[in-house]
Amino acid sequence: MQKKVCIIGVNYSYKILFQSLKILKNFDILGIAGRKKRKEFKKEKFLYYTSWKNMIDELKPDLVVIGVPPKEQEKILEFLLIKNIDFLCEKPITNDLKRINLYKNLVKKNSNKNLIDLNFLTIPAIQKFKNIIKKIKISKKDQIKIEWFLKPRSLKDKLSWKNNPKKIGGEINNFFFHLISIIFYLFGSLDISLISKNKNFYNFLFSSRKINFEVNFFTRSKINKFKIEVNNRNNKYSLNNNSKDYHNNYFIKKNNSIVFKKNFLKDKSRIFASKDILSLFIKKNQELEKHTNFNKGLEIQKKIINLKC
Repeated sequence: MQKKVCIIGVNYSYKILFQSLKILKNFDILGIAGRKKRKEFKKEKFLYYTSWKNMIDELKPDLVVIGVPPKEQEKILEFLLIKNIDFLCEKPITNDLKRINLYKNLVKKNSNKNLIDLNFLTIPAIQKFKNIIKKIKISKKDQIKIEWFLKPRSLKDKLSWKNNPKKIGGEINNFFFHLISIIFYLFGSLDISLISKNKNFYNFLFSSRKINFEVNFFTRSKINKFKIEVNNRNNKYSLNNNSKDYHNNYFIKKNNSIVFKKNFLKDKSRIFASKDILSLFIKKNQELEKHTNFNKGLEIQKKIINLKC
């Protein structure tokens, strides 16, 4: 039996999440809600609404998929948690600690499945690297180096919420959120503190009783360079991506040799990455669900707020 789905948002929601749902074929997309009337959706099978509340009240979906700016998403999340409706939301979640506590209290009363679209965690090389880390059993003696140098494409759009911290944008709320999710997926939850900041270059310390390491994050790089390196006894393992596609072209090296490389389809990497998150609503994957559930998103968001970057 197909799950009845409503989608809120017409940009990322339609271009990525709608396409992800269509691939899975286990979902019946009943409606999409946007801010204004749109002629281009008249030929589609779903109903189009300009009020997401009316859409949900009338269509009574099993699942709501959200892809709107965070300030708009805040009220939607509260509504869905109160109504006990399954949802997939986006990061960032909020910049308000009081709202995080409100969400946490609502989650306690909520038995539904609520996930966050941390789609980097579905990248094959990242999942493979997690298996390697499990096998080698990391300790404090091992050296870990992490860096992500990038230049977000959204910088070209000066009016985008993604470039405005007051609208819960900025690279820390956006890309660094993803980086934290990857680090927690690989190494478990850690404390985070800011060591230094120089314009758009950040140096962080991630630490626990078992491990600690520094993370360099730079958001005005001319090239994309993503690297997680683990020096474990006599071997060096690294997870790498030097391409413009943040979701594709990752590879794993053991010492100087590439030992793993697997990509999503070209130009559809984000669609396939989010597809695997959405599949959690129809099949079980405890490890992935553990790191993409809404509570995990709240944990990461709280740590970002407390960094006060």
